[in-house]
Amino acid sequence: MALWIWTLSILSCFCITLSRNEELKFFQSATELNHLTVDNDTGIIYLGVVNALYQLTENLDVIRSVETGPRKDNKKCTPPIDENQCKEAVLTDNYNKLLLLNKADKTIVVCGSLFKGICAIRDLEDISNEKYYVDSSGEKSFVASNDENVSTVGLITSLNNDRVLFVGKGNGPNDNGIIISTRQLYERDGKDIFEMYTDSAAVKSAYHSSSTQQFVAVFEDKNYVYFIFNQQEKQPVNNRTLIARLCKDDAHYYSYFEMDLGCKDDDGAYDHCHSAYVTTPGEELAESMAQQRQTTDALSDDKVLLALFSKVNKDNGSLKSAMCVFSLRHINEKMEKNRNDCYTKKNTSSFYKLFAAENPCASHGLNASKNFPCGSEHLPYLLGSKNGVIEKPVLQKEGMNLTAVTVAVENGHTVAFLGTSDGKILKVFLSSTATEYSSLTIELNKPIKNDLVLDQTQENLYVMTTDKVHRLPVQDCHKYSDCEKCTQARDPYCGWCVREGRCTKKADCGTADKENHWLWSPGGTCMTIISADPLNMSRKAPAKVELTVSPLPTLTESDQVLCTFGETTHYAQLKKGVIICDPPDIIPPTPKGQDNFFSFVIDHVSVPLQLTFGKNKIFFASHTYPFYDCEEAMNLFENQPCYSCASNRWNCQWDWKRHICEESSSIQDVIKQNMEEECPQFLNPNPPIIPMEYRTTVYFEGRHLVYYRGKKFVVGNSQFEFEAPVDESDEGKFSFMSKEFSYSANETLQLNLSIRTDKVKIDSKLMVTLYNCSYGRSDCSLCLAAHRDYKCVWCEEDGKPSKCVYEKLCHAPPTNTCPHPEITRIEPKTGPLNGGILLTIMGSNLGIKAEDVKNITVADKECLFKEEFYSVSTRIVCQVGPMNEPKQGQIEVNINGKLGKSPNEVLFTYQKPHPSGIRPESGPQAGGTTLTISGTNLATGSKKDVQVSVGSQPCNVTEFGDEIVCITGPNSKVEAVEVTMDYGGMAVSVPKLFSYSENPTVTKFLPVNSFSSGGRNITVTGTGFELIQSFSLVVYAERPEAGKLNLKR
Repeated sequence: MALWIWTLSILSCFCITLSRNEELKFFQSATELNHLTVDNDTGIIYLGVVNALYQLTENLDVIRSVETGPRKDNKKCTPPIDENQCKEAVLTDNYNKLLLLNKADKTIVVCGSLFKGICAIRDLEDISNEKYYVDSSGEKSFVASNDENVSTVGLITSLNNDRVLFVGKGNGPNDNGIIISTRQLYERDGKDIFEMYTDSAAVKSAYHSSSTQQFVAVFEDKNYVYFIFNQQEKQPVNNRTLIARLCKDDAHYYSYFEMDLGCKDDDGAYDHCHSAYVTTPGEELAESMAQQRQTTDALSDDKVLLALFSKVNKDNGSLKSAMCVFSLRHINEKMEKNRNDCYTKKNTSSFYKLFAAENPCASHGLNASKNFPCGSEHLPYLLGSKNGVIEKPVLQKEGMNLTAVTVAVENGHTVAFLGTSDGKILKVFLSSTATEYSSLTIELNKPIKNDLVLDQTQENLYVMTTDKVHRLPVQDCHKYSDCEKCTQARDPYCGWCVREGRCTKKADCGTADKENHWLWSPGGTCMTIISADPLNMSRKAPAKVELTVSPLPTLTESDQVLCTFGETTHYAQLKKGVIICDPPDIIPPTPKGQDNFFSFVIDHVSVPLQLTFGKNKIFFASHTYPFYDCEEAMNLFENQPCYSCASNRWNCQWDWKRHICEESSSIQDVIKQNMEEECPQFLNPNPPIIPMEYRTTVYFEGRHLVYYRGKKFVVGNSQFEFEAPVDESDEGKFSFMSKEFSYSANETLQLNLSIRTDKVKIDSKLMVTLYNCSYGRSDCSLCLAAHRDYKCVWCEEDGKPSKCVYEKLCHAPPTNTCPHPEITRIEPKTGPLNGGILLTIMGSNLGIKAEDVKNITVADKECLFKEEFYSVSTRIVCQVGPMNEPKQGQIEVNINGKLGKSPNEVLFTYQKPHPSGIRPESGPQAGGTTLTISGTNLATGSKKDVQVSVGSQPCNVTEFGDEIVCITGPNSKVEAVEVTMDYGGMAVSVPKLFSYSENPTVTKFLPVNSFSSGGRNITVTGTGFELIQSFSLVVYAERPEAGKLNLKR
C-alpha cells in the first residue's frame, strides 16, 4: 500500500477528554510502558518500561532512571552473550517482565525479556544501585519469558521463614518450558538466588506442547497462592480461563490444583480473561453476596475476585466484554469438593493430570482431602478439573475490551475502577448490582494497561496507557456545586455536607457523624420541604408557616436556621419535626395577565422561601409559597366568575349579591368553596353546531337565577362584536338569534358566549361550534364526505360556480352524485418491469370512501388498491403489477362505476434499469465511502423503491436520479464484492466489482506542537490515504508545562 503524506493547517481545534476544566498530571516515557508498582509506605512509584526503569515521586516527578537496554542478544542464545558463539546477536529491546517490591529487604526484583528472562535485585531507595545481577548461571536463572508477547506474573511472599518468588509465565518458542515455579531470593543450601526453591517446585515439562498459556494474575490468600491464566488448547481448539491454587509452603507442588473459571451469559461463555483483582469487599457487597449464596452471615473473612473477560461473536465478529465477581471462599469450596471427588473416585470424568493421558483419580479414603489439605506424594497431584466455578456477568460492554481493574473500599462501599481498550476509565459501584456512574477518557483509543494502581493514600489512581502514566483523583466531589448535582453524580465517595453546604467525602464533612448531616450521593436524596402548613394563604391575612423538611438533619437552636421569605429574613423557630417561619413583611403584588403556558388568569403570587444556616447563609432547602388573591380568582374561566371563584384551590367564596369573590368567612348567604354547581348559570346550547353565513336560533337553559328574576339579559361575543337580546319563553328556558357569522380561516371555530345583566356577567357555559362547509371541500366528493351534522351539500346553481354550502343556503336541488373522477398527477412516473412498487394517483372526485374504489389499471395492467393510504377524493395508492416488456400507458380508475382516465401528459412508464459502472471502485473496510452508480433508467420508481447492497452490506441511498449515490457500510474482511440494486424486488447487478481495502493508517505527523493561536501546517504520513474522500484532523491541546495536560470544555 502506498505511503501518503498530507499537509493540513491547525485552526485552534481542541478535543476534550474530561468533562471539566482541570489539569491531569502525567509522566511520559520515550518507550512503551510495561509495569507499575507503588510503595505504600513512601508513596514512591516504580515504573518498568522498554529499556528503562524509573523511580518517580507520587506526583510523577522523576527521582532516578536507569537504562536497561537495548543490548546485543538473541532469543536462542544462552547468556552471557559471546558474539563469537552467538553470531546472530543484535541490539534487542528489553521489555520489563516483572517489577516486584521485597519490602522485607528494601529491595526491588526486576526481570526483563533479555538474556532468557534473567532477573536483578536493586535497592528500593535507589534503583541505580544494583545489588545482585548474574548472567552466567545458566538455565536455572531463567525466570521470566524472553518473548515480549508472552506475559509473566510474579509474587513475593514467605515460605518456611524464607522470602520466595512465585512466577507464572506462558511459553514462547524459545522459553524453557517452566510454566509455574517457586524461586529463591537468597542463597541457601548451595542454591543461587533465583534458582528454583526445590527441584520439584515447578510446573514444567511438555505441558505447553498441547496448549499455550497467557498468565493474567497471581495473588495470595492465607496459606494459598493462586494463578489465573488463559489456556489455548490445540486439539480440539478451545479457549479456557483457569484458576490454579497451591499451598505456599508446598515445596513439591503436591497441592497444585487447577479448574475452570467461567463467566457466562445467556449467549454463551466469555472465553478470554484480561485482568483480575482480589480484595476484601465492602460491607454492602459482602452482605449482597452472602444473600445470593443464602448464608446467614456476611462472611467477613471472604474475599472477592473481580475478573474481566471478553468474547468474539463467530458469526459477525462483534466484540463483547464483561466483569464477573467470584467469592474466593466459593472457589476454595469448589476446589475441595473436586479434590474429594477425585480421591473418592466420584464423578471423575472431568479430571485430568497435567502431562498425562490417564485419569488420575483413585480411591484414597473418605477423609484424604481433609487429612492432606496440601496434598501428598501418595495422592495424585498436579491435578486439574474442567468442572469449575461459573458466574453471570455483573457488567457488560460491547465493542471494547475491559483491560484493567482495581478496587477501593470507601465507607463500606466497594468501587471498581476499570480500564478499557479505547482509553477510558470506568467507575463502577458494586453492591447488589454493578452501577457504572462515571466514564472518563484518558487518551482516546489508547488501551489502558493492566497495572491500574491506587496510591498510598487511596486518593489517586495511576493509569498507564502506551507511553504515559496519568494521575487521576478517585473522586472529584468538590466540582458539584449544589446538593442536586452531588446526588445526581451517584458517586459512592461523595455526599452533601449539609452544615457546610458543599459536596465532600464523608471524612471531610465536620458534622457527618450527626444524623442526616451528610447525605450520601447514591442515596439520591437532598433536603426538601415536603409540606407547608397552611398550604397557602390569602395575601390579606398572612401568618406563620410550619415547614416539614425531609430528610431533616439533627438541629439545635445554636444552629441558627434563617428563613428568607421574599425580601424578609427572620430566625426560624425549631419545633420537633418542623421549622416555623414568620411571613414576609411585604407580599409582592399579584401579577396581572395570563400564564403564558397554561393560558389562564394568574390569581396568586409565588413568594420564594429559603432556609439557610447562620451568618454565612449556607443553603439548606427552598420552597415557593403561594399567596392567593380572591379578587383575581373570579377571572380564571372566561365568562364564569362564580364558577372560577368557588371551584378554585384557594379558600374563596362567591357573594352573588355583591358579585364579588372574597376570602371565606362565616357569612351563609354566599356560594362557598367547592359549591360551584350552585352558581347562577346558563348552559346546554341547542343546536351546539351552527353554520357560517346563516342566522340561527339558539336555545339554552338557565339555573339558580332566583336573584335575577325579571331582569333582561344580553348574549354576546367580543371576537365578532356580536350582541343580541335574550328571550325567555318559560322559566329557565331561553333563546337568541345569531348573526351571519363569517370566518374563512378554518373549517370550524369554537364560539364562547357571555351573558350579562346590569353590566355584570352571569356564568355562561354557552359554547357553540361555527362550521364552514366550503373550507377544504373543493370538489363534490369532499363535500359529500363531510360529517352529516354539518348538513353540507354540493350546490350547482345556474350562473354560479359549483361549491359546497350549508343546505339552506343552496337554492337549487342538491346533487346526490358526483362527476367523473379526474386524474391530475401521479408519483412516480416510472417503474420496474416486475412491478411491486407503490403508485400514488392524485386528482379530484376520487370517491367519498375507500369502498368506492372499484378498480385501477396502469398501462392496461391491473394495479392493486392499497386502502390504508387512501385519502377522500384526492388520493389513491396502488401497487403496480408486472409487465413483460417496456411500455407506457394511461392510468384509469373506476369509482362506483364512473371511469376516470389520466390525460395524455400523465403517463406511467414500465422500464428496465441498466447500471453500467461505479466510482470509486474501492474503499476502506470500515465503510463510509460515497459510491456513485451510473447507467441508464436508474431513476426507476422513487428513492424509497431502490435498495443497494455492496456484498452483503446495505449501502444507504442518499441521492436518486440519473445517477444513484449511496454510502457503503463496514465489511468484515478485505475482498472484492458485487454491487446489486433492487427495484421493488427486481435485482440488477452492476457489472463492476467494488473492492474493500485495508483501512488507512497514520504512522506519524510533524510537527508535534503549535502556537495556541493555530495556523500551523501539519504533515501527516501514513498508508491507504488514496481511499479517503474527505479528511478532518482532531488535535489534542497540551499546556507547554512539562507533564501537564490542559483539558478544557
